[in-house]
Parts: sequence; C-alpha cells; structure tokens
Amino acid sequence: MKKNYENSLREIIKEYKLKPKKKLGQNFLHDKNIISSIVNKANVEDEDIIEIGPGPGILTESILKNKARSLLVIEKDDSFEVNLKKIKSNYRNNFDYLINDVIDFDFKKLTKKNYKFVSNLPYNISVPFILKLIKIRKIIPWKEMILMVQKEVAERITANISTKNYGRLSIMVNLNNDVEKLLNVKPSSFIPRPKVDSTVIKISPKKKYLNINTEVFEKIVKICFSQRRKKVKNNLDQLNINTISLLELSNIDPDIRAENIDIEGFIRISSNYEELIKENYEDF
Repeated sequence: MKKNYENSLREIIKEYKLKPKKKLGQNFLHDKNIISSIVNKANVEDEDIIEIGPGPGILTESILKNKARSLLVIEKDDSFEVNLKKIKSNYRNNFDYLINDVIDFDFKKLTKKNYKFVSNLPYNISVPFILKLIKIRKIIPWKEMILMVQKEVAERITANISTKNYGRLSIMVNLNNDVEKLLNVKPSSFIPRPKVDSTVIKISPKKKYLNINTEVFEKIVKICFSQRRKKVKNNLDQLNINTISLLELSNIDPDIRAENIDIEGFIRISSNYEELIKENYEDF
C-alpha cells in the first residue's frame, strides 16, 4: 500500500503539535511526486547529504530510504527535535541532526567533504544561504545543490543579461556555477499553502573563473547595481577613481546600465580596478 504523504505529514504535525512558523518561512512539502522527483534528481544513493530546514522530516525520510550514505540535517526550530530524534532512532548509522541557524553555522566544523545539499529551503533564507554556500566552497567543496526556492528567486538566479531579473544574484551565482531549473511546484504541494509558486533548481560548480578576486568582483557588481536605472559610469563614480579610464580599459560603454554587462565584462572591470588601485598606491 502506497504511503499517503499528506496524511502522514498531517499526522506528524498533529502528533508532535507542530505549527509552521511564518516568520521562519516554513511551508511543509507533502506532495509525494515532487518529493520523489527531488530525491531522484539528486541521485542520493551512496552520497553524503546535507538537508537544511527539514521540519517534520518527510523529505528527510525519503532521502534515507533512497540509501544516502549519510544525512545531516540542520534545523533552526527546536520544536522539530522530538521528531528528528525519532528519525535518528530508526537510522542510527547514517543520520544526525543539528539544531542551529544555518546562516550562522560554521561549516568548517564538518569533517566530510563533497556533500550534496538537498533541501526544501525556508523561503526567508534561500538567497543568503545560496550566497553563503557559494562563498565557502573552498572550505566545503560541495558537489551540487538541489534546492526548492521561490519561483521568483529561481528566475533571478537564471536570468539572462538585459532582462529585468538580471542582477547581482544572477551574476554571483553563475560566476562559478551552472544552474538548471528542474521543476516548478504549485502551492497545493505544501502545508500551509504559500502564496507563491516554487521551483526546484540544481546548482553545480564549474571551474572557469577561479583566479579572480571574488571580494573585489562582488564589490564592483554591488556598486554597479546600486541604482539600476543609472548609467554604469555614474554608479562607479562612488569608487573615487578615474571611472572613464577604468571603463575604457575594460571595453565597457560608460553610458550603458549594469543590466547590459555580462559576467566577463564585470570581471574585466574588477581586474582593471585592482590594477589601477595598485598603480595609484605605488605612485603614492
């Protein structure tokens, strides 16, 4: 007899008196087809998995039943600990959990490498979590991330140049990663139903722009998009440097907007900015 995930979820919520917390962006996934698709696309068998925000643990148990080598979940809300303890009692050898805010969590504490992240992310942490994982990949060289996020966030991440959704998030995520939309998910797949659609995305690292100074690159991108409707030169004037020379060296039209500059263009600007700063320092 096939398990009814929605009934199972409602039973767990009732048994442990769990309440989704709006302030934590909690929406519990119950759709068995979506859960199966996520786990299948993540190919969890014999992999070390990290799940963020497991909540009642429906996705968690599916990952374990599909023979993950190990699964660590990180959950901020300690009201779910009683259910996580029950899961741990059934999977002592390959399951563990931490009650912790993942945004503050020090991933250097982890001993294993090459994790896969598989999560229905709480909406309110999706962007900071993704940006954090991208920044720390040299510390924790994760293999890929299969994540459920708001559809709007997925569209921003995968946006093409010269579109309204193209911006800092698109550029920072795609700098050293490939991103793929896997499936869209309707609000009816969750308890409670969110007011927005969701999308499952896959983020896979690529070795392309590994030698750039990512801190300088991020600074340049942030400044260029600080006021989207302004010309790129006007935004870069905040740098207190000869922006005309900087843009000429970078082969960038000073009259265009940031949304019309591709990743290679931002790399040229950031690299030339570093060189100009270095020259100015040496002259001083």
